[in-house]
Amino acid sequence: MADKEFIVDLNKPLAFQVGHLGKAYQEWVHQPIFSKAGPRIFENDFFESLTRIVWWYIPTIWLPVVCWTATMSIRRGQSLPTVALLVIAGISAWTLIEYIFHRFLFHIKTESYWANTAHYLIHGYHHKHPMDKLRLVFPPSGTAVMCIPLIRSWVGGKANCVLANSSLQTLLSRNSGLWGVP
Repeated sequence: MADKEFIVDLNKPLAFQVGHLGKAYQEWVHQPIFSKAGPRIFENDFFESLTRIVWWYIPTIWLPVVCWTATMSIRRGQSLPTVALLVIAGISAWTLIEYIFHRFLFHIKTESYWANTAHYLIHGYHHKHPMDKLRLVFPPSGTAVMCIPLIRSWVGGKANCVLANSSLQTLLSRNSGLWGVP
């Protein structure tokens, strides 16, 4: 870090500015700015558009996937009580995973340029600009990019497994052979 203190310019895209804060990032990110619309994250309009999403878009995407997965489980011989139990277990597991990520990963202390930048993009924005209604939830585009290594490790690069709802349901179904994965 330079001798003089770095100052973030809120009139410019923030993604690649916040890393320069170094050790000062933690204090900066936890001093919220209360405005209805937050600043830009990326200069590129396409990438910027991928950061904005209304909260109800998430259930609109995932509820049909969960319903399809449950239907396919029943069609492949699972009983309705078993599928219902798996759905409940999946929701419970997801809630626990969400808490663990939020508590231990999203609140990690960072100091380096890339760690500060990654933290800001994944979760720091939520603390700095809590009133931005289009950035209350993590966008599916970011989730898709982050899930690629996870999906590849689960299915060994095969495309015959459906990522149901990132939950125990998928894991249990895979282990029971429902998805054709040995």
